[in-house]
Amino acid sequence: MVQVKKAEVRDAILDAAFTLFEEKSYARTSIAEIGRVAGVAPSGIYIYFGSKLELFYCVYEPWLKERLVRLEREIEQVSGYRAKVRRIVEVIWLDIPSECNFFANNLIQAVSTATPTDGYSGELLDWCESRVAGILRASLPPSRRNRTDHAQMAHVIFMAFDGFAVRSYLGVRAEKMRTAIDTMTDLILGSDTAPKLSAVPPPGDPGRPEKPA
Repeated sequence: MVQVKKAEVRDAILDAAFTLFEEKSYARTSIAEIGRVAGVAPSGIYIYFGSKLELFYCVYEPWLKERLVRLEREIEQVSGYRAKVRRIVEVIWLDIPSECNFFANNLIQAVSTATPTDGYSGELLDWCESRVAGILRASLPPSRRNRTDHAQMAHVIFMAFDGFAVRSYLGVRAEKMRTAIDTMTDLILGSDTAPKLSAVPPPGDPGRPEKPA
């Protein structure tokens, strides 16, 4: 017998899943709990979603995409190339990992417990990297917008995002985050726009000025 899917039932499952994942985390939430909150039998959830991982992505993907769209709008209002680039990195590495009760950390829990039959897809990561690469390119000085490594920079940012999501959940010191964000900002902008440090030759260096006798 063909099961008839209803939009309102699917929406109830998604709402319940988001609420429970946000409050309890992915690892501590069971399909049975989601079904109870949604008013659906656990077996009925699998009519709409092939696995718990698939269900998670159906709530996580729109959440993350909407957040990056908001980031893009915010950056348009930021003045200064360095301020723009730094804010991009700051939002992805510091702000997003701590938002909605560390919701991004659920991604790490979900992927780390997934099996080959759960149907993991890298499409969301590809979308995020492409979107952020575009935001980065638009935020750079005109002389650097023809660089070909925007995609690689975005890839590095999102590979680190996973780690920062975990560290934020566990508690990372703000001063360490600021240093990491500044370093990545310098790397993206390049040496010609990074803050210059005074070069002081080490002791014994021929270029080091001698003290007066």
